[in-house]
Amino acid sequence: MGSQKLHSNSLAKNLLLGITGTVGIMFLISMMFHYTQNYLVTITHEEQTAINQTDNLAKILVLPVWNIDYDTVDRIIAVSAQFEPILRIYVEEPTGTIISQQITNATAKADKIITRNIMYNDQLLGRVTAHLSFDTLREAQQTDLFYHMAFLAALLIILLIVTHAMLTLYLRRPLEQLRGMINQLRIGEYQTSYAPPETGELRSIAENFVAMANEVATREHDLTQINSALEQQIEERKRIEQELRASQEQFSLVAASTMDGITDLTPNSTTISYTARWKELTGYSDEELTNSLATWVERIHPDDREGILEISTGKNIDNAERHEREYRFMHKDGTYRWLLGRTLAIRDEHGEVSRIIGIHSDVTAKKMAAQRLLATKEMLQNVIDDMPSLIIGFTEKLLVSLWNTNAEATTGITAEEAIGKPFSKLFPELSYVERHVQQALSEQKTITVPKVTSMRSGAPLTYDIVIFPVCEGAKARIFLRIDDITEKLRMEEMIIQTEKMASISGLAAGMAHEINNPLGGILQGVQNVQRRFSPDLAPNIKVAEELGCSLQQIGQYMERREIFSLLDGIAESGKRAASIIANMLEFSRGAGVKRVSVNIHDVIEKSIELASNDYSLRKQQRFTEIEIVREYGSTVSQITCSPQEIEQVLLNLFKNAAQAMASATPPIQHPKLVITTEQTSSGVAISVADNGPGMEEDVRKRIFEPFYTTKEVGEGTGLGLSVSYFIITNNHSGTISVTAAKDQGTTFNINLPAAI
Repeated sequence: MGSQKLHSNSLAKNLLLGITGTVGIMFLISMMFHYTQNYLVTITHEEQTAINQTDNLAKILVLPVWNIDYDTVDRIIAVSAQFEPILRIYVEEPTGTIISQQITNATAKADKIITRNIMYNDQLLGRVTAHLSFDTLREAQQTDLFYHMAFLAALLIILLIVTHAMLTLYLRRPLEQLRGMINQLRIGEYQTSYAPPETGELRSIAENFVAMANEVATREHDLTQINSALEQQIEERKRIEQELRASQEQFSLVAASTMDGITDLTPNSTTISYTARWKELTGYSDEELTNSLATWVERIHPDDREGILEISTGKNIDNAERHEREYRFMHKDGTYRWLLGRTLAIRDEHGEVSRIIGIHSDVTAKKMAAQRLLATKEMLQNVIDDMPSLIIGFTEKLLVSLWNTNAEATTGITAEEAIGKPFSKLFPELSYVERHVQQALSEQKTITVPKVTSMRSGAPLTYDIVIFPVCEGAKARIFLRIDDITEKLRMEEMIIQTEKMASISGLAAGMAHEINNPLGGILQGVQNVQRRFSPDLAPNIKVAEELGCSLQQIGQYMERREIFSLLDGIAESGKRAASIIANMLEFSRGAGVKRVSVNIHDVIEKSIELASNDYSLRKQQRFTEIEIVREYGSTVSQITCSPQEIEQVLLNLFKNAAQAMASATPPIQHPKLVITTEQTSSGVAISVADNGPGMEEDVRKRIFEPFYTTKEVGEGTGLGLSVSYFIITNNHSGTISVTAAKDQGTTFNINLPAAI
């Protein structure tokens, strides 16, 4: 006991090691935190200084680099290279060629590389790059850490020595005295007094040992006090029972007055307690329903019964011992009512559910209102989705909040992908509409943007856009209705063209008849003049001899004066005029030709053969060099038409395509004509497409007008397409339209009904 050595598990030793270890760890953590913070602050400061110097260097180098004064560049970066962290500095041209460099250490690895552009009036003159190394800084920090660690070790040794001495003086010796007193009590040596330890806390323990002898005398007094306390507890229990009865009475009053029905159930029991109000909710009086679990379960809707039975057995009760569920219950009148059941599970001391209290509310009206609201919402959504327009909604920040199915079909973007995205990213071709949206939002008025043109998938489209704001309380939303009127405009264009053709056709018929008579006289007169100079007619020779002149000499005179050529020109012009008159008559005449049932593919093939045999097409427009691509539909049926008129239309389209491709600048390297047929619901659709130069929009709109042509004077009458238009529309009750754009080829689309 008198040994001065510390025991292997003594309190003094544990306290000594604990105090020393705690202080050492605190010092170590503090030192590491200080070192880390100091290191990070120093590194950040040095790095920011290097960045600032690099930025300033990039600005300073603007003038010498601009003036190609590379000596000044060398001097400037030589000064900058003296900065401690800098290993290397490079100045490069925009192409990467090094203008100047300063290398203080070529082998050291750079911890950070900073590059800045040398700009002058938004023009890139070059780049300056600095390689930084913080090795010197790290070495200094490590040296500082080493000295601090050495200081800490010395401090801990001193602390260990001082603490050991203090524990020996103030703890170990008093404990030895106290242990001696305990050993004396253990062997039965009871003394009236002991030499108390000097430490106050241990002295108190020693005094307690003395007081233990007096404990037996006080036991009887303590037992009397315990009996008195038990009597008080009995009185308290009686008071609690009275309060419990009052509480039960209060619960009965609440249950009778509340609008909710209450049930009380013991799990796995066949009986359940219902309040009168619960029975009223189901349409029954208190006497009509017995307190049977089957009474409740039988009236629950079959689809809801399984979930309710799980709750009644104590299952599906969450950690809060509560559960809510809506279910349908058969009313006395035979209808199902919606009830909201809220249950509270009470557990016994073993954690098992011993009692389930249920509160049931009739939520039928609320449920029906919610269903009507949902149905209304679905109906409105269906109306929006079924509208032929694109309906798009925006928030105040111009993010998409509504995207109907027509918008999905038009853009190929689903509503899930579009919601929350900016409109300009989904409809980039209509992004400028956002300024009208801002205007409608700020002015709170409807704005219409008519005939907005754009390109989508390479095709021109025209939209009518209506922008209207809608207020939702304090918030405002914007909705767009986008209507594709491309087809509508095309139909309007066709109607205008048809009306124009109808008005011109009457004029053409009258002009043709008026011109045809004098033209016939001119042609007949030219023929008679030519016949009167013919040496093959005996009357001509006879009259010449009577007048004493030679018919041969007259012929020579006429030949030398080119009178015969003039007569031929008059005849040729007359025939040309007669051809124009014939086209005008064809243009104006009604549908009176014979129609037969034909295979449209046979008509197309015959038209191609006629075009191939046409001399001008074969020689001047090189029709035989055009690649003919046939894309015939396999299900195309017979149609009733005038084959000669359809051949005339197709031949006219082939001629126009060949002439356009032959005159294109630059020349078309691989001219191609694609002929497509397909069966439609009303008949047959034919398209003739070429890869020629196309046409401007103003030309396309006038292409079917009579006498309108883009060819040189003398090369066309401007009646070919107008006659074709009337053959298709008037004579065959079909449609013909053209789709073309500059340098994108031309496509003629013909729709012919199966029967007229």
